[in-house]
Amino acid sequence: MVQLSRYAVRGDTERARVQIVRLIRSLRQSGDSLADELRQAAFEADEPAPAALPTRTIRRAAPTGLTAPPPIDDETRVDILRVEDPPQIDGPMVCQPELTRSLDRIVAERRASGRLAKAGLAPAKSLLFLGPPGVGKTMAARQIALQIQVPLLVVDLAALISSLLGRTGNNLKQAFAFAQRRPCVLLLDEIDAIGKRRNDDSDIGELKRLVTVLLQELDLWSGKNLLIAATNHPELLDPALYRRFDETLRFPLPGPEQLQILGQQLMGRQDVLPPEWLELLVRIDRRRSHSDFVRDLNRLRRAYVLGGREEAAQVAASLLSTDAHIAIEDRKRIAVFLHRYANLPQREASTLAGVARETLRTALKAEDTDGR
Repeated sequence: MVQLSRYAVRGDTERARVQIVRLIRSLRQSGDSLADELRQAAFEADEPAPAALPTRTIRRAAPTGLTAPPPIDDETRVDILRVEDPPQIDGPMVCQPELTRSLDRIVAERRASGRLAKAGLAPAKSLLFLGPPGVGKTMAARQIALQIQVPLLVVDLAALISSLLGRTGNNLKQAFAFAQRRPCVLLLDEIDAIGKRRNDDSDIGELKRLVTVLLQELDLWSGKNLLIAATNHPELLDPALYRRFDETLRFPLPGPEQLQILGQQLMGRQDVLPPEWLELLVRIDRRRSHSDFVRDLNRLRRAYVLGGREEAAQVAASLLSTDAHIAIEDRKRIAVFLHRYANLPQREASTLAGVARETLRTALKAEDTDGR
C-alpha cells in the first residue's frame, strides 16, 4: 500500500496499476471479497478522466467498428490490452530530422501497401523503438496508428504478468491472437519486462519460457498489422529478439533546436511567458527528455503567471540546482539572463547560476561590447 501510494502521488499510472493488480491477486488468494471491488473501482470506471487514456474504449461502438471485448487475465479479470480508438495524442511531437524521416517512411509504406504488394514487397511489419524514458516512443506509436487510421492496442503488462505458472505465456498468446484479427497497431511497451536475456542464472525458468513464447509469436506475426515494441533498457533484451524486428529506431534525447521548436508549439504566439524565458529553459534542459522539458516549461509558465519574473526566477534556480552537468558557457548566459531579464542582483544571479560574480561581470561587459 505504501508503494502504491507513492506511485499515485507521483502520477506514475503504469507502476500504480502494477501494484493494484498485485494487491488484487493477494486479496483473491486470501478469499477477500474486496478484490472484486478494487478491480471494478480501478479498471472498470464508467467514464475515464479526460486526461487519462481510455482502458475499455473497445467495448463501445467506435469509428473503426471494433466492438469485441479484449482478452482478460483469468486470475484478476482485468483486460490484457488497453485500446485507444482513436489513439490519444496529448501534445506536439518533435524529433530529430533523421528519426522523423524514418517514422514518415513507415507511415508511407503502410498507406502504399497495395503498390508494394504489386512489386512483390510488403511494408515493415515489426519495429523496435529504443531510447531513454520520455523521448516520445509511445507517442510515436500513437502518431503512426492515428495517421494510418487504426486503433492502438497496448499490452498492459500489469495484467499480462500473472502469478500463476504458465499463465503469462497464455495471456501473451491471447493478446497477439486478438491483435491479428483486426486492423490495429499493437504496442508492446517496456518489452524488457517479458523479453529479458535468458542467461540470467537467478531466473527460475518462467521468464525463459516467456521469452520463447514471445519469439514464437513474433515469428508468427503476419504483417497485416504493425507491431511496435519499445524499451528504455535495450541492454536487458535477449539478443534473439533483435533479429525478429524488421527495423530498429533509436530515439535520442532532443537537442536545443528540437526543444526550442517544441516550446514554441506549446506556447503559441501570445503566451503569458515572454520568449526569452523559453531560451533560458532550453539552456537549462538541454540534457533532458521531451516530457521533462514540457513539465518544466509548464511549471515555469505557472510561476510567471502567479508571481511574475521573481517567482519564475526561483523556479529556474531550482531547475538549475538539479543539474550539475550544465556547461559553464550556458551557466554564464543563464546568469546574464537572470540579472538582465529577471532583475536579480548580480550576486544572486551568479549564485543561482553557479558561476563566480566576477565571471558574470565579465560576461555582462562582453555582451555590452558585442551589442555596440
